[in-house]
Amino acid sequence: MENFKQIIYGLVFMIISTGVLHGADLQKGFLGTNWGADISELSGFSKISQKGDVSYYGDPQKSYTIFGLETANVTFGFFKDKFFAAYIAVESIEVFERTKSHLTQKFGSPRTILKTQNRQTIISWKQTDTRIKLKLYEKEGKMKLAVYYTPLAGKVNQAQRELFPQIPSQDFSIDSRSRQQAVDYRRLQQAIDVMGF
Repeated sequence: MENFKQIIYGLVFMIISTGVLHGADLQKGFLGTNWGADISELSGFSKISQKGDVSYYGDPQKSYTIFGLETANVTFGFFKDKFFAAYIAVESIEVFERTKSHLTQKFGSPRTILKTQNRQTIISWKQTDTRIKLKLYEKEGKMKLAVYYTPLAGKVNQAQRELFPQIPSQDFSIDSRSRQQAVDYRRLQQAIDVMGF
């Protein structure tokens, strides 16, 4: 009986340790690439596109398993040549739900944001300096998993705000609440354009 208890305690410890180590790994980087790594230090990456200081790269020679999701199509985001994000296309609603379940088991209950105007759902987990987002764009029928290193992602957001000027209030002849919704929607559209998604 005592041996049985030790085995159970050992299994529980291994399960807990695996979750903690996985979280610690996200703190350092993602898919073997350290957050903040300069693109010039990395091999095998090919540039896909660039918008301002944000560049997108892929490694066509590699395939990955990410939170139980197998894919060869991972887009790596770099801000001023520093790694800050990874984007993975989710091909089906079944994979979306499986990924959501896996992430919830690993990181706990997510925060969910529903954007009814553009029919978007964002399910989000925070792990120290890393944010994981599972996004569903109902209108376009697209889904993706995104992982961000928040210290650099915050700089990307700041650069976007500077790139796109404030919307002057005289452009609107509607009440302040409706104006704020229009401003928020326009900023979201601009952010999506800059991020390439």
